[in-house]
Amino acid sequence: MPYSETEFEHIYQGCVERCMRIAIGLLGDEDEARDAVQDVFLRIWEADAAICNPAAYAVRSVRHACLDRLQRMDTMEKIRRRLPIEPMTEEDDRERRYEAVSWAVDRLLTRREQQVIEKVYREGMSYKQAAESLSVSVALVNKCLVSAMKTLRKHFKKKEL
Repeated sequence: MPYSETEFEHIYQGCVERCMRIAIGLLGDEDEARDAVQDVFLRIWEADAAICNPAAYAVRSVRHACLDRLQRMDTMEKIRRRLPIEPMTEEDDRERRYEAVSWAVDRLLTRREQQVIEKVYREGMSYKQAAESLSVSVALVNKCLVSAMKTLRKHFKKKEL
């Protein structure tokens, strides 16, 4: 361990809040975010050598850890985390929620965002496959998904109030 407890505490206190904000923003779940951040700081604590810029390393590592966690999730889990919809319990409730999401996708999103949502979430394509199918870049697919999820999240949060 290259850091004393005091040095490690200083590193931790200096960047844990920023790391948590990044993790919560990416994962949308505070418990998952806390786990990702804890894993990164554990790796820093157990490192064999001192890290040149531990704060930058922590931020970058948290981002990568969150992206890895997201990549491992299945499509339905991704949708559940990004849209503030509780687990469905009855068939009627499921149908009502499906209709609400479908209405929001059809009415609130741009045509391109709708196409990307269709390819990625309904057809289960990867970002790369969706990009090839739509003849656009993977970056545009990602940008459309981020924008669409932001719009849908905002819409459904207003409905909760």
